[in-house]
Amino acid sequence: MRNPLSLFGLFLLPLPMFAQEKPGQAVILDRIEIKGQAIPGGKVVAVIQAHVTKGYHIHSNQPSDPRYIGTRLTLEATAGAKVGTVAYPKGELEKVAGLDKPLSVYDGPFEISVPLGLGASAKLPLTIPATLSYQACRGAVCYVPQKLTFDIVLPARQ
Repeated sequence: MRNPLSLFGLFLLPLPMFAQEKPGQAVILDRIEIKGQAIPGGKVVAVIQAHVTKGYHIHSNQPSDPRYIGTRLTLEATAGAKVGTVAYPKGELEKVAGLDKPLSVYDGPFEISVPLGLGASAKLPLTIPATLSYQACRGAVCYVPQKLTFDIVLPARQ
């Protein structure tokens, strides 16, 4: 006969232990670094550090085929900040079984940077909503495009 208390103990485990990732949710934001001093009238660079979950790859910003969805960082227009040109890493060429030509992908850690100009009357701290759009694949199987939303926060001067 089974111990009824051991079965009861199973229900005390936290729910996240049973949660599974949704297919295609493959990018994890590691940190956002602000390079430079955020002051009204100044310029800084926001460096977004992320990584692709093991077993996945995402198409680079310059996919090897126009049918694939490239990785894109977009920032919402925010009073007091002017967004410069986003700099993406170069994609790695990856040969995938079943495809004729290699894919340009990000696999593992990657970094995207974006210069930000602050207006002379910018009020700090300043929060800039951002979205990283990407399409993750495992081998030749690609999943529904995903959006990872987060904030870039420019701190008040200390």
